Amino acid sequence: MKLYAQVGFGLGDKVNQGLSEGLIDGAIFSPKDLQLSTMMDRITAVRRDYPAADVFIDPQFYTSIHAGSPNISLGKLPEWDFFREYRKGELEVARNARVVIERCFDQVAQMGVTGLISPNILVSQSLDSREAVIAKNFLREAAEVHAARGGNLPLYASLVVCREALQDRAEFEEFINDITMLDQALSGIYLIVAGRASDARSDFFHTDVLANWMLLNLSLSVNGIRVINGYSDVISPFLGVAGGIAGATGWWSNLRMFSIGRFFPAGGGRQPRIRYLSKALLNRLLSNEKQALEGFVPEIVNGLAHDADYSPEPERADEVLQTWEALRDLNSELVSEDMMTGLGNCRQAVERARQAYASIAAAGLPLDASSRDDHLDAMEGALEQFATRAELG
Repeated sequence: MKLYAQVGFGLGDKVNQGLSEGLIDGAIFSPKDLQLSTMMDRITAVRRDYPAADVFIDPQFYTSIHAGSPNISLGKLPEWDFFREYRKGELEVARNARVVIERCFDQVAQMGVTGLISPNILVSQSLDSREAVIAKNFLREAAEVHAARGGNLPLYASLVVCREALQDRAEFEEFINDITMLDQALSGIYLIVAGRASDARSDFFHTDVLANWMLLNLSLSVNGIRVINGYSDVISPFLGVAGGIAGATGWWSNLRMFSIGRFFPAGGGRQPRIRYLSKALLNRLLSNEKQALEGFVPEIVNGLAHDADYSPEPERADEVLQTWEALRDLNSELVSEDMMTGLGNCRQAVERARQAYASIAAAGLPLDASSRDDHLDAMEGALEQFATRAELG
């Protein structure tokens, strides 16, 4: 399974460093956070220095319906030819969707990308809704426009759905049937699952949400549709086991998990504290928690090169290198070409995490709320639900 940098504000040299160390396989750039000329320069440099890297641009068109909101922060998005405020009624017209897609492809194809990500809206409530009809229309139009143009860049059509939409099983299964039976076949999907807030762990670590996220990857992949999972962070290896070809994560919480709230920034506040992604825990610890625990529970330390940065604490720019390194190793250890083997690996990883957390509890050391083990029940339940519904045993 590949791992991509989910690029946002504060790019610096992070992507170049990750590519030079072999920690990531490419990057998904954000129009909101980079001027057009700057993005072109960055992509050109990546393609020159790392010719094997995959490079994409997420059009972030899902913000267009909200573009008129008074508090929205669109950054550089209005510089792009295809972007403006749209009403849902406008986007229900196939011709308008086609114009958006054509303008997006015309501009993005000239940026030096290795594949196209098409625009789409966010299905914000239900898969049996007006928004879902618009989203399916965008999928169909993207495939038709791409086929008509005869371009040689692979297409990943955006599918952006809220986590609530993944909790209704009947709607979910009907929606999957609809998109896998589109008249014009899709070759790839860029899949984003949106929470109410990017730091709301319970939005993403929920049994039904995780199980259906995995089933989306399975259903699409068995129909020959390659799936890149945006903003998938530590969930990436589970999605890889289900058939996804790639996951992605970045350096801020809103680049690890997705919420439309990323475009409605809260004012003030301090920078988040630096964390360490522990493979054994399938979770992050605060850097001071890692230091306090490693003598009592040594298995929480990954034994990888970037562990050395946490003595006592890394520069903020280096935190994401440790994340990519840990996820790269988790993907390698858990994902298998044989799905049953991969599921077994994931189950064992969850059990190891439970044992490690039990050792932490025995040591009597308190943890920050987001460092605790509340994600494990959801992971375990999702694996069992996925196996049952996919008839894997």
